[in-house]
Amino acid sequence: MPEGPVDADSSTGDAVTSTVDVDALFQSLREQVRLSGADPAGGGDPADRRAARDAAERLWPASADRSLRLRPGVRGGLGTPVKAVLRKLMRWYVEPLAYDQRSFNAAVLRLVDDLQEQVDRLQSELAALRNEKG
Repeated sequence: MPEGPVDADSSTGDAVTSTVDVDALFQSLREQVRLSGADPAGGGDPADRRAARDAAERLWPASADRSLRLRPGVRGGLGTPVKAVLRKLMRWYVEPLAYDQRSFNAAVLRLVDDLQEQVDRLQSELAALRNEKG
């Protein structure tokens, strides 16, 4: 059985077998998933951890304020001011939730940093103990 898909050749109607290196394709997909941050098993690489930490630092300040996107035409001309007024009216309800979320996010980032320091310290102690034995 061929490694890759079998496609029909439109000009002759014959089946054309294209060879695909499945292992290389799988490794490429795995690398793309790892770089996207969606890999739950990833994170062993310090550069990955630093990138994830930078993303968390950038995204932690949740807020009820977001800029309005202007729509073209009459719908945008009428909708944008209405949305602005409604947003100000709903702020009293949404902002306490955003404040709580910001507080939680900041606490989690502090805890993650503390845990990382503990892991680094324990790894260095383990390495020192292994050096003493070996």
